[in-house]
Amino acid sequence: MKIYCLAMSFLLSLLVTSVYAADVGSVKSVEGEAWIVRGTEQIPAQKGMRLQVSDRLKTGPNGAMGLFLRDDTIISMGSAGEMVLVEFVFQPRTNELGMLTRFLKGSFTYVSGIMARLNPESVKIETPVSMVSIRGTHFLVNVKG
Repeated sequence: MKIYCLAMSFLLSLLVTSVYAADVGSVKSVEGEAWIVRGTEQIPAQKGMRLQVSDRLKTGPNGAMGLFLRDDTIISMGSAGEMVLVEFVFQPRTNELGMLTRFLKGSFTYVSGIMARLNPESVKIETPVSMVSIRGTHFLVNVKG
């Protein structure tokens, strides 16, 4: 019985770690129309919603959305924007760091978090025509769609 309890505790801790690892951050603010596209489902974005790797975030013609990622990165999307959270690994204790975000169209502001300070090369921002390497802490980009 003791071995069974230990095995179950171990399996539960793995499950909690997996769920936590999939958690990228959250929606900090929403104005107008904004959505999270997860798989084939388009979900109206609401303040406090949790974000996951592979989420596609979209704003309508009068929409805006603010995101707060687990490493304290802040991303703001303007109207008619679209982006994808392609990759996000933030485990500083084991030095596993990596972020890849694609800004597909619209205006964005980006303020880097802890990951960019620990290892700037681990953070990548792509647009349809370029890739941004993080060397500073703040930038604004407008992607024509």
